[in-house]
Amino acid sequence: MRTLLFGLLILVTACRRPSTQFAAMLSPIGQPADYTRYLKSGDELVAVGSDPSWSFTVNSSKGQMTFKSANGDSLTTTVPERQTDSDGVFRYNAQVESGSLNVVFRPDSCIDSKTGQRYDYRVQLDVRGKNYIGCGISLQKLALLQDIWVLTDFQGRSISASGTGREVPRLEISLTEGRVTGTTGCNRLSGNVKADTRLIQFGPMVMTKMACADPVGTFENTFLNALVQPVSYQIAEGKLTLLRNGQQLMVFKKVD
Repeated sequence: MRTLLFGLLILVTACRRPSTQFAAMLSPIGQPADYTRYLKSGDELVAVGSDPSWSFTVNSSKGQMTFKSANGDSLTTTVPERQTDSDGVFRYNAQVESGSLNVVFRPDSCIDSKTGQRYDYRVQLDVRGKNYIGCGISLQKLALLQDIWVLTDFQGRSISASGTGREVPRLEISLTEGRVTGTTGCNRLSGNVKADTRLIQFGPMVMTKMACADPVGTFENTFLNALVQPVSYQIAEGKLTLLRNGQQLMVFKKVD
């Protein structure tokens, strides 16, 4: 009897499928994807899929949306009016040569089976009667990152230049170039940066080699060490907050 119950438990467990939200919680944080080329092109929406490999972009500045597929079923057409539902679902419907292009973005955690990358939307395309399923992301949040940010708070401690004789740490983020420049409060820095809608990663970095007296020198090391690993972030009301394990790490203020 005990053996039978154990067998039934294994069977039930094997048949259960976790929800998409639970699956996303189990997925590792990893590293942010690199959207530099899309931002440089001015794309604001990106979707990808596999079997066959395909991509879809919306570029409002050019007034174009583009679908490309490994099977040769590709097209570029004018961006139609975006239709948005109350639940956050939005869609594009366009007439194209020899048929239509219908695209639906549904807010939901979506993990690309090929790369393991997490996205914010599940995307379905109907291209001239052929269906494509994949994941998508809006790059509007990333565009907000592209600015000059001055450090105001580090691990709950207010930061200012008063009494230090040095600058306040500052980061100028350019995701279109994949570069970050700025200062630690003593030395100049520059390096690589990439981000998605959840994570931002800095480095590797290079710096000038000016000697920094304490407490500036000690803080410089602490500040740089905090940027070594990818961190999550939030942007609201002109403030950029970096977080680690859900806890506030540092806060920057946008330079007007």
